[in-house]
Amino acid sequence: MRDRSATDSITAPNRQSAEGDRASSPGFPPRADAGAPRGGRRHRSWGLVTVAALCVLGSGLAVAAWGLHAGQKESVVAVGAPVAKGQVIARDDLVSTSVSGVSGAIPVSEIDEVVDQTAAVDLVDGQILTSQMFAASPVPSAGQAAVGLALDPARVPGSGLRAGDVVDVLAVPGNGVALKDPAALDTPEVLAADATIYSVEGVATAGGQVLLTVVVDASDAARLSAYSTQNRVAVVETAPAAAETAGE
Repeated sequence: MRDRSATDSITAPNRQSAEGDRASSPGFPPRADAGAPRGGRRHRSWGLVTVAALCVLGSGLAVAAWGLHAGQKESVVAVGAPVAKGQVIARDDLVSTSVSGVSGAIPVSEIDEVVDQTAAVDLVDGQILTSQMFAASPVPSAGQAAVGLALDPARVPGSGLRAGDVVDVLAVPGNGVALKDPAALDTPEVLAADATIYSVEGVATAGGQVLLTVVVDASDAARLSAYSTQNRVAVVETAPAAAETAGE
């Protein structure tokens, strides 16, 4: 019988050689430890994860800071009870409320400056007050009158009008008058000089009407209203008398 140990000693080198040939053969994948160390690849992966986490955290903090800044509220004056246009605002008509982002709102620390002012528009419960909503004196004051006008867009300045503007109200010649007397266009009659725009409403577009409330001398009110009902009124914006005096 052949010695078994001798057989093993002969076949062992052959087995090792076969395994080496199989590892280097193109048909077999390389061994796991043939490439770069696994530790370096894992280290780079954790580095990328850390950077991504820091970016997400930084973005979250930036958004939170912006939200806190945008959401800052302040105490402002609001209407606690309805006040009709032209009425005097009493202290009991006002309350304080906290809001953010309301342009022109009156700080609650200045509430005394609103008391005893005259409402320039109708004020409703809960409305935030701004300086354009009230005036220092009643409108109209003694010796004045407020007249409503409904005008075609072509009879008001194209740039538009707003409360506080000063205008002259002119009489427009009636139908056929300009043909009979062309001079009527050269010297149009002024129905109300230095009138003050109190409010502007309506739509200044073709086919629409501009609704104006003008404050004029009480002596001009009746005549101006009569011309307005006949659609014979036009408005021209002028410089306030005080501005003309200052420029001289």
